[in-house]
Amino acid sequence: MTAQRHLTAIFCDDIRREEGNKLSYMGVYGGNLLVPSFPQVLPKLCIAIKMTTSPSPPGQLIFRLLKDDEVIAEREIPSNVLAGMPSAESDSLEIPMHIVATVFQLFPLDLTGPCKFRARATCDGEEFKGGSLIVDQLPPNFQMSGSIVVPTIPPSVS
Repeated sequence: MTAQRHLTAIFCDDIRREEGNKLSYMGVYGGNLLVPSFPQVLPKLCIAIKMTTSPSPPGQLIFRLLKDDEVIAEREIPSNVLAGMPSAESDSLEIPMHIVATVFQLFPLDLTGPCKFRARATCDGEEFKGGSLIVDQLPPNFQMSGSIVVPTIPPSVS
């Protein structure tokens, strides 16, 4: 059976550990984070990155977070930890799945201008892309209404 591997990332405002070893993601971003102007300081940005492999666990795994082209965070999972990983059976196909995850927290986060955050991992020498978050300025004539960007409608002149 050939190896199946994929990387996912969730960008959000906060990650909280709950009872029962569960994680809750607060303020999850889609593909964009729009701010009214630059510079801007976010109290915190959290990134949960998860590598799923099947049928065997990875021998080497390094998670990375990039801001534009610069690596701003990196975490290597020790090989002895990877070797001792239990597998989780996939209900649909009964294929052993191995899941390794990490969390990066950036706080406070100074945003001086538009940028792009990217989640990456190197697994047994192969690079995987796990998603990105584009930070940009809210376009002119638009405003935030809750979490929705809406056009600003000028008052009508009578």
